Amino acid sequence: MNDADRPRDPRTSGRRLIDLVASGERRRRLRLVQWLIATLVYAGTAMLLLAGVHQGWMCAASVHAWMGFIAAVQLASYIALRSGWSERSRDPSLTIWQLGLGVVAVNWGYLICGPMRTSALFPLMVIFAFGAFALRWRQIAMLTAFAVASLVAAVALRTVHPEWATSEHVVDPFRVDVNNVLMILVVLPALAVIAARLSSLRQKLRDQRTALGAALAQVERLAVSDELTGLPNRRSMQAELERSIATSERGIAPFCVGILDIDHFKAVNDELGHAAGDAVLRNVACLGREQMRGTDVLGRWGGEEFLLVTPGGTDAMTAVLARIRKAVAAGAHPRRRVTLSAGVAVHRAGEDADALLARADRALYRAKHAGRDQVAIDGD
Repeated sequence: MNDADRPRDPRTSGRRLIDLVASGERRRRLRLVQWLIATLVYAGTAMLLLAGVHQGWMCAASVHAWMGFIAAVQLASYIALRSGWSERSRDPSLTIWQLGLGVVAVNWGYLICGPMRTSALFPLMVIFAFGAFALRWRQIAMLTAFAVASLVAAVALRTVHPEWATSEHVVDPFRVDVNNVLMILVVLPALAVIAARLSSLRQKLRDQRTALGAALAQVERLAVSDELTGLPNRRSMQAELERSIATSERGIAPFCVGILDIDHFKAVNDELGHAAGDAVLRNVACLGREQMRGTDVLGRWGGEEFLLVTPGGTDAMTAVLARIRKAVAAGAHPRRRVTLSAGVAVHRAGEDADALLARADRALYRAKHAGRDQVAIDGD
């Protein structure tokens, strides 16, 4: 069977027709949806004006002229939007142009509506609701001034040239009320659609703000945390050292640092694989956190090295290290005993972080050289 002989899916044909009329490009289609809402409001208003002609309180020629103006404006807007010509301008939605002509149409309607002219102003609500999406406050202020000025001009025309306006007739108050209700029925659905879109935009903004906050929190966490172990990273530990040194220099609390190194970690990677090595690093971090006091800080210093900062002297540090080393040996890996070597140094008055870490590193070297799986204290 040839492609031409196959039955066409009506849904596909329908989508093609929609794309042809409303465009398949998302932003262009959204602009055309806004154009359609305005067109429906104009169409509903035109029906009410024609009803006024039928009832004898409006001039047919005036209504036909108004409808011709609206038809020309909306057709030109559709062509500019659908063809993409409007996208070459700074206002691709033609918002200012369409709203300005909408104000002209509303006040023109006020001029020709005779005893029903008050209801002709209702579509201004739709115009300014549309403006809230795309106009800056200065543009809204200018549109407001234009609306007021053109309304004053329409009132002046009715006063100076009464023959230009529809002749006044006495209309039953109930008919006025019915006309007002009908105009509201034309305007409110458009306002409801705009309000729904505004609500959707607010929800989207809230979702984006929530996502942005979560992303920012993640960035901040990654900036100070080690991604593999969840411990404070090197940058965070350097800041912790500076804080501890400042506290120690004020005579508030002495402190110790300990550099911990996993013994034979390369052999762990070689024998068990890098995934197992990463698991060992995570387990050491988790077990180390569980054995610390609330005032101790453990961070990943780099590779298989960790840095421990504890307030107090070497007795407190060695006690914490003993608990960590015992927990790591028992539970860091189910098939291999993992041991730690550590070098400890107590901060001295006037000593900076680099000098303190250098002494701890030398102590670690002594622990490694002495056979590993032990703690060496600088100065011993």
